[in-house]
Amino acid sequence: MVKLIRAIGPQKVILALADILVLVVLTFAMLLSRASLFDYRVTASEVVFFAVSSLVAVAIFRELHLYRHRLFTTGSDQVIALAKGMLYVGILQIVAIFLIKNSELVDYSRTHTIVYIFGGLIGLSVYRIAIFRHLYLRSRRNNTNKRRVLAVGAGRAGQSLATMIHDQPELGMQLVGFVDDDETKVGRSVLGLPILGRIAEVATLARRLEVEEIFVAINETTYHRLLEIIEECRATSLPVTVTTQHFRIIPHRIGTNEFDYIESMTLRPRDLETASWHLKRTVDIVGSLLLLLALSPILTIIAVAVKLTSPGPIFYRSQVVGRSGWLFTWYKFRTMRVDRDETLHIEHLRKIIAENGTTEKLKNDPRVTSVGRLLRKYSLDELPQLYNVLRGEMSLIGPRPCLQYEFEQFDEWHKQRFLVTPGMTGLWQVVGRNKKDVTFNDSIILDLYYIQNYSVWLDMKIAIKTIPTVFFGRGGA
Repeated sequence: MVKLIRAIGPQKVILALADILVLVVLTFAMLLSRASLFDYRVTASEVVFFAVSSLVAVAIFRELHLYRHRLFTTGSDQVIALAKGMLYVGILQIVAIFLIKNSELVDYSRTHTIVYIFGGLIGLSVYRIAIFRHLYLRSRRNNTNKRRVLAVGAGRAGQSLATMIHDQPELGMQLVGFVDDDETKVGRSVLGLPILGRIAEVATLARRLEVEEIFVAINETTYHRLLEIIEECRATSLPVTVTTQHFRIIPHRIGTNEFDYIESMTLRPRDLETASWHLKRTVDIVGSLLLLLALSPILTIIAVAVKLTSPGPIFYRSQVVGRSGWLFTWYKFRTMRVDRDETLHIEHLRKIIAENGTTEKLKNDPRVTSVGRLLRKYSLDELPQLYNVLRGEMSLIGPRPCLQYEFEQFDEWHKQRFLVTPGMTGLWQVVGRNKKDVTFNDSIILDLYYIQNYSVWLDMKIAIKTIPTVFFGRGGA
């Protein structure tokens, strides 16, 4: 437990527990007031329902960034985020009551939900802004409870980070020093801070110095080496915050900044990941079965349209690269002529990878049939991959598999996207697919961020964002 609190940050843990306490107190006040004023009998199911709602609220607040340091000192931003969070909780309550069909909950559900939403918003806003913000700022002014930070990289990016931490004490961080692989720097000082050793010593130094967080601030290196450094830092089981131009696509497109003025992404300790991955296969099996049953009429119509509009098989089968580089046969509705020449596509992919070009697909591809063009626009040609998901070769959500000739063009660091089971849709598909300002390397970084930061919540967000992407044909060929 101590290790978990240290990894998350004591301020965040205290704030989350306080949020739960405020909502629980509100629940009891709401139910007891109604019981005393209107002779209303409070039931155990209501108490449990609103207690669970309070826990769900904290999970929603986390996704709305309400536990990031950059919001701790704000007023209006917190109120807006809290309003969104309580609204989402209210919507989930209404859906849950409808599904549960418990008469004791239904009788007064609307009144209770409205009171819970607005009462929670007021109570949390008052506590966070009038009390917590004041205590947080006072602790920063008194230089108490500072998080001990170790910086990896003593170059320009590392020095810029050090200057920012020094100039903004409200960040609540104390930089204890640097590690760097430049032999001419080790043992010296930069900006009054010692360069303590080489990057390979990061775990030993972190333990000895009782570091609570590691910042990776390196621009002058390759993608491959940067990923190696991040893995070495994550082996410490400490939170690792990465601030580098190599990964700018992440804070720009996803908004991962923990602190103001620092473009960064924070990776959770590995200890917090395992449970989420265990749920993924169950969700894939249940989800793919339900979707196959629900979409069977559409699948039948598409199959007939493909067969009647162009000669050839209904399905396109191909050997693609999946998890750990293993090959498997994936299925799509055929969208191209059977006599197509792959040379055009191979050359297009080779150029994108070699030149780190944009991820836009070929325009006006002459190989695509009339029906195929429509299917590709709305990604309907991908639906047979639900069968691959059911077989365990793919997941509903994850990095996309790739063709063998595409895999042969990859650099070694590109291949890290195959550390997990490939998916039908993924973070890159909803954030950067077919965008003119998203390069091939950016698409790989998005996939690697998904792997490093996987959670059930992240899968849910990707799934929700996939719906309008598919419905409106955004990013389709």
